[in-house]
Amino acid sequence: MKIAVLGNGIFGSAMASYLSKKRHEVVFDMIDNSEIIFVCSTSNLVLSSLLKLQKEMTNQKIIICSKGFAEEGKLISEVLKGNFKNEIFFLYGPTLAEELEKGVPSSMVLAGGNGKEEIKKQIESKNLRVELSDDVIGVEISATLKNVMALFIGIAQGAGYGQNTAAFVFTKAVQEVKNIGLALGGKVETFLGLTCVGDLFLSSRNRLFGIELGKGRKLDEISSETGHTPAGIFDLKNAQRMVKKLDIKAPIIESLYKIVFENCPVRDTIKEIISN
Repeated sequence: MKIAVLGNGIFGSAMASYLSKKRHEVVFDMIDNSEIIFVCSTSNLVLSSLLKLQKEMTNQKIIICSKGFAEEGKLISEVLKGNFKNEIFFLYGPTLAEELEKGVPSSMVLAGGNGKEEIKKQIESKNLRVELSDDVIGVEISATLKNVMALFIGIAQGAGYGQNTAAFVFTKAVQEVKNIGLALGGKVETFLGLTCVGDLFLSSRNRLFGIELGKGRKLDEISSETGHTPAGIFDLKNAQRMVKKLDIKAPIIESLYKIVFENCPVRDTIKEIISN
């Protein structure tokens, strides 16, 4: 099968390598008569990446792997709705790019409507287990907020708290994602699965960045040293706007915003969450 991959960054390259080992023909950043399109670009470029190639599209299935908010702080599904007649699916889960490429056993969730069973047959292997879900909003919200929550989990770790506090913060992060997801129509079981609990378990770049913030270092200092600013920082403002619009309590998002953008002391902020 011919598969197009949009976005040749770390994850896009790893996914292309994996699919090639499955004996699929892979092309980058073009349609070229492909049957499936994997979108692995940064989340704020998903719509523009697809629009550039829209004239070449026919009935290809589109699989979104990008995590985070889209343009204007909207969900990816929101900005794609109405722009494409193609069937759209979301493929997320606790899958580090380097481990996927090396063939380390991994699992992901494919969410969408009709046709996902056939896609599963094409991409699943002995090293990649694919679960199916019809809870698109729950899966998408989990992936969208994952980077934000990973930052806060890292901050608690970097601040020197023990495992008791780490477990508390991790649990509260899962609960907060669940509450937001349920408010938007997600299913509770989704937030106990791979795309929420599973993905938050990973030691991602966002968590590592959070560890440095937890040590008391400034955002600009860490970004300058590492050469990048993680997606969770960009997603944080959008996450705060989302919870305000939904009018629900989100203490981790609110506390993280204070730490990152208002220079509130880390330990005072974490103590406030624990006491409440």
